[in-house]
Amino acid sequence: MRGVFSESMIDQGLPKAAQVYQLLRAAIVGLELSPGDVLSEKEISDELGVSRTPVREAVLRLVNEQMLIVRPNAGTYVSTIRLRDVLEGQLVRETIELRCVRLAARFFKPRFEDEFETLFLRKTKALERKECGEFYALDEAFHRLICDCAGYSHLWHVMHSAMGQLDRVRRLAFPIQQHFDEVIAEHREVYAAIQDRDERRAESLMSQHMDSIFESLEKVCEQRGLLIEGLTSDEIQSVRQLSSRIR
Repeated sequence: MRGVFSESMIDQGLPKAAQVYQLLRAAIVGLELSPGDVLSEKEISDELGVSRTPVREAVLRLVNEQMLIVRPNAGTYVSTIRLRDVLEGQLVRETIELRCVRLAARFFKPRFEDEFETLFLRKTKALERKECGEFYALDEAFHRLICDCAGYSHLWHVMHSAMGQLDRVRRLAFPIQQHFDEVIAEHREVYAAIQDRDERRAESLMSQHMDSIFESLEKVCEQRGLLIEGLTSDEIQSVRQLSSRIR
């Protein structure tokens, strides 16, 4: 685990617990901390130059999100990815984000245009540099901006806390699928519908965009299936059938 974190990652002027949480979550999603890895609160505290309290708060938050497991007298571990948890995250995402994209179209204001265009520019630059981690972070920023545009910024945090296992699959799929151009094109289509205040089209396009998770899950199952708890060869072939349970 050593070398994952450093004191330079912490802004001393901001709340420590929230920063430690984001850093830990990003490390788990990005597989810098892999399933089964043991976490030491003391090591994390030392590397980040913070006390144990914000680290413990961050750990407890990630335990609640099923990304960490605390075993009494045994330690804290990074959880494996469970298929049911991935589908549960997708259910939360569909329920909230499809509503948000309609509201974003209904209440769209020109002041958001610069933010969207800046995101698209940064994505293109990240693609040119083949910076997969940066591209994924900008992908998340796009979906967060839609919540802002809808007027319900807090809903991003609701989704984010429920999507830990789903995000791990999405992040795993990025370098496998290499669909960066397609993602940018799909995001631009959604944004164009929002700009046009076309609620139905924005919702339809977002639904199609989110459905790509099932293709991503299939690819991850094929190439990195050992990371997904309890996965069998039969389940790899029936991921789309399993997804029907949340439709």
